[in-house]
Amino acid sequence: MRICRYIVSLVLCTLSLCTWSQDYARLSERTIMGTARYVGMCGAMSAIGGDPSAVVDNVAGLGLYRHFEVMLSLDYETNKTFMAPHASTVFSLRTDNPTEQGILYHNFMLGYHRIHCFNGSVNVLTDKAPSLGALFALAEGDLKIPFTYDRFAASTQLKIQERGYINEYTFDWSMNISNRWYVGAGLRIHSYSMSSEGDYLEKFQRQNMDLIKHYNYSHTKLLLNGADCAFAAGLIVRPASWMRFALGIETPSFGALSIGSSGEFAAMTDSLRWAPDAPDIVSEVSDFHMPFHLSTSVAFQVSRYALIALQYDYRTIKDVPSNHSLRAGVEVVPVAGLYLNAGYAFESAFKRSFDAVPIDPTLDRQDAYFMYPQRQHYISGGVGFRGRRFLIQAAYQYHMKRSYLCAHLDADPSFITNNTHRVVLTIGWHSY
Repeated sequence: MRICRYIVSLVLCTLSLCTWSQDYARLSERTIMGTARYVGMCGAMSAIGGDPSAVVDNVAGLGLYRHFEVMLSLDYETNKTFMAPHASTVFSLRTDNPTEQGILYHNFMLGYHRIHCFNGSVNVLTDKAPSLGALFALAEGDLKIPFTYDRFAASTQLKIQERGYINEYTFDWSMNISNRWYVGAGLRIHSYSMSSEGDYLEKFQRQNMDLIKHYNYSHTKLLLNGADCAFAAGLIVRPASWMRFALGIETPSFGALSIGSSGEFAAMTDSLRWAPDAPDIVSEVSDFHMPFHLSTSVAFQVSRYALIALQYDYRTIKDVPSNHSLRAGVEVVPVAGLYLNAGYAFESAFKRSFDAVPIDPTLDRQDAYFMYPQRQHYISGGVGFRGRRFLIQAAYQYHMKRSYLCAHLDADPSFITNNTHRVVLTIGWHSY
């Protein structure tokens, strides 16, 4: 029986190898979150700058600052997640240049940004689904263990609970040249933490129509922890007082990732339960890389009363197709110090289907399910007031996200839709 237990554990690990590519896609996820102004504009601020969250997309946006500033943002999402996704300090140093030509400012920023949150749950019910037990039997046809290995289950249920975050710590510098050219460079340090727990149940229909006493059950846990480092550079050009063009890049990161997983597979019939003691497995990925990021943008200023911005972001990652994002935002200033903004954003998937999954044979995994984020839509709006010393901003965001979910390698995909609401409040103090 001990030999059988290790064989089942080995088969479960083999079936789960292809989950590694989804780790790249999941850890590459970014949510439009940060300051309330940035959220209200749906992140279309690469060419506008002057905001700590805009600096994440294009470090040259830091060159628009002319004063010292401290800011903090608070965020609440409808999945009952309350957090502080942003805190920053900007130092603005004017040069001794008495004219408006040449280098006018050197600016520096220390920032903390939560760029994605994994908190959430999924509960999927299906009928007549391929069986995980049958997949075991197919892999080891002569394996004599008492699990139910019917080819199809009468019904299945998959519950997934996820928690975690991606944090970014930034150390940036930028300068203002003649109020027309803004260039910058920065260091990005990311920390990753994600835990996922899945419960998968298969029920079978016998000749006596009994759906209760014959089923397979799988319980798995996954824990991802890691850190990496990347570099950023950016440029904003103002060919005219009413127009700005922007280009920002972030290099592929380099770092390390720890992957820990554990799981069990159980078969339950009228009078028998069998559950192997599958060992916990921990793998280390020393050459961990995250995507190259390119951001391009154009912004138009309408007198002193409005800003209109369009932005395109491109991100690509090892072994996974590229990701595209289109953003549009508008900001209106009806009276001095008061501004209203709104935005829309669309983001494509890194991987548009679950098939042709690259497999890394050097990794062992116990979790068997796959989840691939698909297209996303954002709609948002906000309001802000900037006084002589203090500023306050508020924003609302509606986020529509779709994902593909497969219970295991042989299962049919389910299409998951998740709609969330986010409210952001930002407060700050600046010199005058």
